[in-house]
Amino acid sequence: MDLTYKQEIGVGALVLMGLAVFTVGLFWLTGRSIKSTGVKAEVVFSNVSGLKQGDPVMVSGVKKGRVQSVKLERVGRVDVVLELASDVKPRVDASASVGSTDFFGARFVDFSPGDDQKPFLQDGHAIVGTTPPALMDVATGVATRANELIGNASGIVNQQLAEDIHNTLVATQRGLNVLTEAGSGSMIRQTTATLASVERVMAHLDTILGSGAGKRVDSLSNNLVALTNELSHATASLNGLLAKVNKGEGTLGRLASDSTLYNDLHKTLNALTDLLTDLKERPGRYVHVKVF
Repeated sequence: MDLTYKQEIGVGALVLMGLAVFTVGLFWLTGRSIKSTGVKAEVVFSNVSGLKQGDPVMVSGVKKGRVQSVKLERVGRVDVVLELASDVKPRVDASASVGSTDFFGARFVDFSPGDDQKPFLQDGHAIVGTTPPALMDVATGVATRANELIGNASGIVNQQLAEDIHNTLVATQRGLNVLTEAGSGSMIRQTTATLASVERVMAHLDTILGSGAGKRVDSLSNNLVALTNELSHATASLNGLLAKVNKGEGTLGRLASDSTLYNDLHKTLNALTDLLTDLKERPGRYVHVKVF
């Protein structure tokens, strides 16, 4: 059965109403307004991180507009046009940045209209926007920072080891300084003088024995053997003292740990000094030379 004229009008009206509802719903879902009553602002980004047309514009957490268009001008420059409410008209110090509403990549523009005391932004002037690092960039930065912290921790351990070695070397140097200072004491000077006297006596004896004026006799040999024995005992005492120094049991003089050893060595050195002095003054008591 053919439709009457009234029925055709009714069907047409229903179709138009459906289209109207669809259009309104589409604008509502995309955040668009059928009649634009706001202001436009152009923002230049180097990277919008997936920002698209229809994404909301937030001012202090309140929706105050939407993204009208996103256009790639060239690599490193993206022009974004914002449709803003009239009460957030941008000032000359206005700023904008791309933010993320969740972990699934939904984006929005965080907009700040600027100081109320500043003049409004003139038409044709763009706002330079900022893009925070993406999640992958943040993860990469965290990994890099972690590596730096590990490297710094390793450097601290190595530095501590170096400080320990330095402290050990300083302590060793102090010990050597103590030994050096002890070496300039009265007992060392006395020992040095005694050894010098021994060298002079031995040189004198070598001169006598090496001359063609006489030969060694049995009495001279016996006296020299006795003198050698005394010198051996003195040398043994000195070696014992030096062994104590090398073992860290004490230093010469005031640093020696065994006072008995110090006293014995002092007596031995005094006796040796007296013996050498007497030998130089009265060599006839010890050395007998016969000329044939």
